[in-house]
Amino acid sequence: MKLASMRFAPIFLASVRKARLLLLVILLQACGSTTNTPQQSAPDFDPQAASIDELLRAANNTAGVESAELRVLALEALIEEGNLDRAARQWALLNDLGNYPEHLQLRASLLDARLALSANRIADALAILSSTDTAGLESRPELLQDYLLLLGRAYQENEQYGEALSAYLQLGNANQNKPRANLSIHNEIWNAINGFSSAQLNNFANTADSYQSRGWVELARVVTSEAYSIRSQLDAIAQWRRIWSQHPAAQQLPLQLEKLAQTWAQRPKHIALILPLQDSAGRAIQEGFLSAYYAALDVSRDVPKISVFDSSNQTIIYPIFDAAVASGADLIIGPLYKQLVNQLQQLDDLPVPTLALNYADENNSISTNLTQFGLAPEDEIEQAVNLAWQAGHRNAAIITPQSSDYQRLQQAFANSWVARGGNLVSQSTFSGDNDYADVIKRLMAIDSSELRRDRLVQLLPRSNVEFTPRRRGDIDFIFLIANPREGRQIKPTLAFYFAGDIPVYALPSIYDGLDNQSANQDLNGIVFTDAPWILANYDPLKSNAASSLRPAQGPVQRFRAMGIDSFRLYSRLQQFDEEDITSLRGATGILSMDSNGRIHRRLEVARFVDGKATLQESPDAASD
Repeated sequence: MKLASMRFAPIFLASVRKARLLLLVILLQACGSTTNTPQQSAPDFDPQAASIDELLRAANNTAGVESAELRVLALEALIEEGNLDRAARQWALLNDLGNYPEHLQLRASLLDARLALSANRIADALAILSSTDTAGLESRPELLQDYLLLLGRAYQENEQYGEALSAYLQLGNANQNKPRANLSIHNEIWNAINGFSSAQLNNFANTADSYQSRGWVELARVVTSEAYSIRSQLDAIAQWRRIWSQHPAAQQLPLQLEKLAQTWAQRPKHIALILPLQDSAGRAIQEGFLSAYYAALDVSRDVPKISVFDSSNQTIIYPIFDAAVASGADLIIGPLYKQLVNQLQQLDDLPVPTLALNYADENNSISTNLTQFGLAPEDEIEQAVNLAWQAGHRNAAIITPQSSDYQRLQQAFANSWVARGGNLVSQSTFSGDNDYADVIKRLMAIDSSELRRDRLVQLLPRSNVEFTPRRRGDIDFIFLIANPREGRQIKPTLAFYFAGDIPVYALPSIYDGLDNQSANQDLNGIVFTDAPWILANYDPLKSNAASSLRPAQGPVQRFRAMGIDSFRLYSRLQQFDEEDITSLRGATGILSMDSNGRIHRRLEVARFVDGKATLQESPDAASD
């Protein structure tokens, strides 16, 4: 979560601060009636108008409860402006908290939790909040609100979305008659519930025991079920509001949902599609794009005009791009070729927002209005690294084809794995459909074992020496880049050379997307990632596309999925730009966008079991 989202709701802070300042003024007035000492603050000191430095000077010139109150006010202001280092130093000066009144102890405890949370020390923040005496908060509503907000944020940062939602729901119950507070709380509730996986949402629904919590669950379900179309989401939300008319969110939707109507009204009305239609990849993307287009047309007549431009054999993007702009398009999707995307990226400012279907070589774009989306193997490699690391593996081996393109991917994996803290202990390459025995022998150091045997035979007088080769024992897992035909030979060869028990992780290329249970028995045990369009059936468009499009293997299917997502993204780009959404379930994976305008994918995880690609629970599925 970004630091900006760690800041606390102004409506709560304002009310809490007002109550605290009133208490402090009373304390200062009480101090004014006692015998004057050199350490007392001036009688006319106004903490509400004081700067941070003035508050700290006053705290240093007083003692006891009065000093602590002033220092706490300064600390709150320091945290609000993001000056965490100075705030931490000042908090260390709050001594002997056990001797302070209960309300001041609670405030100091919450302040400590805020510091920990702001510094991303999530476990510390949860420990502090768990040890806070909540009984003392019941009679202090402003502190209880602060506590629940902190608790929700800490749980959310720790990806404990159910616990976060429970804290926010309690906060909502305490602020039902405060519209401004409700908006802030509803935003927090919606952020927490969006962190649920489908299974977690169902589990929460089974335990929801109040009208408020059940209403939130149903709102999340209808919005998620229509995630492929903003128009459908708007209709579903309107229907939900009619059914749940007494629910707090029916009166005040979360801001993300409130802005949907504006986003839909401002969507592009004319799309120019630039594709190499003489290439199988370009045709497959167009097939997927038009499948999604006609599915949207079934929902509403409010679909954009589509103009198609063939970029086959084009080596310079500018003429065809200018023609697309001249056609009146307010969004351009394409081009597909990397060299054309590189040319676009060199332009300072594109006249029309553009969703390129590949990634430029340079990561830092100088061009505004350019978003990049593609089937980058780097995303797939990064997810394989995450899976292996979360499984506890630390020592990796790599098997890849010999070509320069695959060597680049091999290096990308090695860089990512070593940067994570892992070790690359062995690597081997292969070419063509040759015998893979030598490849595996090199990888597992079997060839070295056989060489030792040969030397031993030469030294001994006997020629019938019994020998069992030994493989190296320091490999935790193997990262494999191969197609299905190659994989069906490599995996059994690993077993033959005593390495059948070593986990194997592969890229999507290992699967052709076909139900070939007999042939895929030789791939059993391999873990890989692939697009939801290939592995799952929850996309409603999949059955329609299967009946209307020609059968195709994995590579074509993945490009079709890319075409589907490129159409569905056309109305979502503004939401990504404005950070109204941080992820979107797509046909190619869970989509997210980084600060450079590059869209990344998180794929489904599968394992070959009895010759079938079987979906597995992803370790980070909770963040879907």
